[in-house]
Amino acid sequence: MKTNKLYIVPILLTLFLVSCRDAFEIESIDFQNSLVVEATITNELKKHVIKLSRTYELNLETQISEDNATVTVEASDGNTYNFTSLGESIYQSELEFQAMPNVTYSLNIITADGERFQSSSSVLASTSEITELYGELTLNDRGEEGVQFYIDSENQDNSTGYFRYEYEETYQVVAPFYYPFTALLTDYFDAFNDVPGPIPNLEAFYNVTIVPRSQEEGICYSSNQQKGIIVTTTNNLTNDNVVKFPIRFINKENAVLRDRYSIKVRQYGQSIESYTYYETLDNLGNVDNILSQSQPGFVFGNINSLSNPSINVIGFFDVSSISEKRIFVDYADFDIPQPDYLYECDVRILEFNDNTVNDGDRNERIAIYVLLTRFMDENSNYEIAAPPTPNTNGTWTLVNPECGNCTSVSSNIRPDFWID
Repeated sequence: MKTNKLYIVPILLTLFLVSCRDAFEIESIDFQNSLVVEATITNELKKHVIKLSRTYELNLETQISEDNATVTVEASDGNTYNFTSLGESIYQSELEFQAMPNVTYSLNIITADGERFQSSSSVLASTSEITELYGELTLNDRGEEGVQFYIDSENQDNSTGYFRYEYEETYQVVAPFYYPFTALLTDYFDAFNDVPGPIPNLEAFYNVTIVPRSQEEGICYSSNQQKGIIVTTTNNLTNDNVVKFPIRFINKENAVLRDRYSIKVRQYGQSIESYTYYETLDNLGNVDNILSQSQPGFVFGNINSLSNPSINVIGFFDVSSISEKRIFVDYADFDIPQPDYLYECDVRILEFNDNTVNDGDRNERIAIYVLLTRFMDENSNYEIAAPPTPNTNGTWTLVNPECGNCTSVSSNIRPDFWID
């Protein structure tokens, strides 16, 4: 059975026609094993990264990497920048470089089987700086109350009217029942005692040592990448400034706002061709991966096959100016109640001295052992939520790992950029 896919062919516009766009022609053809290119170079001085992969059919889920290709970026000033394959679709420039004004750049690819691809020439868009990144408590289109993050940006020479945005959010995960000590249980054994009655008296014995935790497990950090595409244009405005453009809405009950939250926004100044490409992808459904190999159609960009003009390529070689900004906020900044924790907390209070089942109840000493060691996995075992009282032979308070040890659900590595 053949799988049909939609292919969308954009008619790229010249810079002289910045105020209008022609309609896209849509045609349906059979699935093809096509090259997928994710390539953006910017005015940042760094080692740039390009990703190459292959399309796959909708009934498959594994991305097919395109490794061992020869990848170069050629500049009109005579420089050529070579990229080295790092495996798993990743190519990194051998040297640090940055896109410069008034220089055109083109991408060249020779795959391992000899196919040759080349992009059209692109020039760096003028820089537009993000001047403000801020959040306000508001209602969204669905009537939900939450924090809407906006950006303002200012174009210094009024020549950049097309923008794409990416954001990354990072937030603290503070375990609500964290206790800085843990229990080591050793030398376990149990025995059946022959006693009258239908329920055997199973007793358990083991040694308990309370020790400090060996690492930070109370405060962790999680990050999420943006899903979908965010683009805008100031082409229809009296100036090229972006004012109060919405980037990210967070419902006031979302747990990412419970402790400390940070968002970083990157603004890409684009050409009209690049803007049209990403806007078309957005109109197709705002797919999670902007170059998804399983997207419902192909959106042709500015990369073509030199070996065979009938070979289709997904992707766009973009040369963009970059501006970025980061802010930190707390839920109290917006005068909202503290959101609930990300996970439900299961708190168990057990008696260590309850070491039989003769009372018709479980043997709580065994329950303590099972909860603390059942999986022999720090991401699955329950945690001590408070010191056993009055001592290890007394009352134990235990909690599921998500609520007592944040490393079971997040990372305890504090980001270099983090500010408390």
